Amino acid sequence: MAAQEISIEALGLLQALLHHDYDEAQFRANHVARHALRHEHLPVADAAERIEALLQHGCPDSVALRRALRLLTASVDHMQVVALNRAGRIL
Repeated sequence: MAAQEISIEALGLLQALLHHDYDEAQFRANHVARHALRHEHLPVADAAERIEALLQHGCPDSVALRRALRLLTASVDHMQVVALNRAGRIL
C-alpha cells in the first residue's frame, strides 16, 4: 500500500501549500520524494523534488509551482491506477 501512503503524503504537501506554509511544504515535498524513491515511483519523486526545489527560496513563482503541482497530481494519479491494476481492482 505504498501508493496509498504516498498519495496521503502528497495531500499533506498540498495542504501546507494551501496554507502558504512553505517551510512545511518543502519538508513534506522532501518526504514525498524520499518515500516515492524508496518504492521506485520515479515520476512522483521527480515531481516532488521539483516542488521542493521551487520552495527552497520561500514563496515560489506561482506559474512554475502550478506546473509542478499538475505534474505531481498526474504522477500520483498514474501511480494509483498502476497500483490498483496490480491489485486486480480495475478490469
